[in-house]
Amino acid sequence: MLRNIAKKIYHSLPDTFYHQITYYRIFKKLPNLSRPLLFSEKILARNMKPKKIYTKLADKLQVREYIEGVIGEKYLINLYGTSEELTYAVYKNLPNAFVVKANHGSGFNEVVFDKTKTNYEDLYELTSSWLNCNFYKMTKEKHYDAIKPCLIFEELLLVGDSVPNDLKFHCFNKNGVIKVFIQVDYSRFGVHRRDIFDCDWNRTEIRLGLRNNPEPMLKPKMLEEMVSLATRIANQFSYVRVDFYEVGDKIYFGELTFTPGGGLCQMRPPTVQREWGSYFED
Repeated sequence: MLRNIAKKIYHSLPDTFYHQITYYRIFKKLPNLSRPLLFSEKILARNMKPKKIYTKLADKLQVREYIEGVIGEKYLINLYGTSEELTYAVYKNLPNAFVVKANHGSGFNEVVFDKTKTNYEDLYELTSSWLNCNFYKMTKEKHYDAIKPCLIFEELLLVGDSVPNDLKFHCFNKNGVIKVFIQVDYSRFGVHRRDIFDCDWNRTEIRLGLRNNPEPMLKPKMLEEMVSLATRIANQFSYVRVDFYEVGDKIYFGELTFTPGGGLCQMRPPTVQREWGSYFED
């Protein structure tokens, strides 16, 4: 009970205090928010004073319109529909395999490989918990606060019998020069591992929170096109992470992220914090 009370008090703190305390718990030092230099400090500053466009483009539904305008509709995952609730009528009309997501935060997604082996009641409870969650109150990433929650139902992308690796393009834009690092997340629903590559597909020594995969992913067939697409999107921002999937000979857009991990991901080696921080100015 005391732990729950302490948690409520902690999350009710003003954003500045909340972020400074949380940052200290992770990095064992206070962030420099008056003159942020490190990558984590600059992301933390965005959490508190985001640009308005972040709200629109962090919304996993609204961002589709933007991406269609910038790089084209053909890169969007097939959308089965949206809903403010997982009614049985909505569920019944979905195909046997699909992905359900909530649009207003991170981690709100569920892969349904076979609807005949899925319990509607359980899925209803899960999706309701997402919709009832204010992601801003969980993480204090302010741009999520104004997103109206809804459910999104998309085509399930598969490579063989598995979901494709997540290809996340960290794009830094300073004085018109865009620098790209590519994060690969393996087996997000299994033994989660992560690698960081440069734009020529050389695996770097950089680690973001997780261990490297035992074997690095082979260079994607469509790498050059994905880098080009990510660069076109990033041209409008000082820093953004652009997520793609490669399935066969097709590229699919995933999402845009402006505050990955809320700025709280441990980075190795320690010099990467300052290096990545130097690649953009807000």
